[in-house]
Amino acid sequence: MSPPRLTIDMRMVQSGGIGTYLRQLAPRVLARLPSPHVCLLGRAEILNEFPWTKQPGVTVVDCRAGIYTVREQLELPSKIPGDTTLCWSPHYNIPLLFRGRLLVTVHDTFHLAMPQFVQGWHRRVYSRVLFRAVRAKAAAIVCVSHFAKSELLRFCPTGAQEVTVNYNGVDGTWLNGRPSHAPRERPYLLFVGNVKPHKNLSRLLEAFQLLRDKIPHDLVVIGKREGFITGDARAIQKASAMDRVVCVGELNHDHELLRRFYCHADALILPSLYESFGLTALEALALRCPAIVSRVGGLPEVYGDGVMYCDPYDISDIAGGIYRMVTDRPLRQHYVEAGYAVARGYNWDDTAERLVALMGRLMA
Repeated sequence: MSPPRLTIDMRMVQSGGIGTYLRQLAPRVLARLPSPHVCLLGRAEILNEFPWTKQPGVTVVDCRAGIYTVREQLELPSKIPGDTTLCWSPHYNIPLLFRGRLLVTVHDTFHLAMPQFVQGWHRRVYSRVLFRAVRAKAAAIVCVSHFAKSELLRFCPTGAQEVTVNYNGVDGTWLNGRPSHAPRERPYLLFVGNVKPHKNLSRLLEAFQLLRDKIPHDLVVIGKREGFITGDARAIQKASAMDRVVCVGELNHDHELLRRFYCHADALILPSLYESFGLTALEALALRCPAIVSRVGGLPEVYGDGVMYCDPYDISDIAGGIYRMVTDRPLRQHYVEAGYAVARGYNWDDTAERLVALMGRLMA
């Protein structure tokens, strides 16, 4: 008798935060399963680049349906093997027609909490339908913070399944390694994140304008800038036109250049209007880059006293925090040390252990 089959939707393996989540957790899950019998759904040519997809018991099934599309609802159920015991969806866009047992990770409920940033009524309807379906169909749901869980239960209160919290992590190589060569000669501040309205890049740019004559820093913007249903074209145009603002574009989490940017920045600024975890802040802290983050959502829960907080709606408060961080060296060093201590409390191995334990119960 063959072992239970786990099917994982890997279509977002190259995306930003969810891509990092999958690339870190999928190989750790495979390594911890007692007898791997796993199907990975996604673009075969991409998945086959990862060595851990070639281990015994792992099958790659080519699946090219885009996320948030009608096609994904038609294609996914036909690609999930019939002997699947558990299907893990790392995002809320679950296969509605799949009748088997589902495990779903909910990173946030941004599309429900801030519908003003979701372009098109059909996209807002689609997200509402899918979130409600998650509560109706999932055997279990994993949220990345208690804030994310409370928001899910607030917007979708009807459901009988177990909803657990399993924090994100950081790889040990980030905590123990520090690239030496700086990517820029001038001092700089750092923004890392997909350029979407709720990431609040526009207000950060205005705050930076207030500081330009007071500090010598550039502002480096790293992140995907297009291809979203919630893009921020105005922020992109403003950033491209401003002097001393450097738009690098998207860098993969595994890219050595991204680590170098973190390591040598005087501060990371994450001024989001809505955030359940804020993985980029954790990455920065792990590489001893102090962070200034919004006092919103799950950020205080996750980062405690390890970061400096700002009001994301108050441009002068954002600017004031940046100025203090880069001019008060003892204060900056305090946040370097406090932030590193926070980062050491989160690691992907613990996240994987908890996830595999949950999977084991669901597949028993």
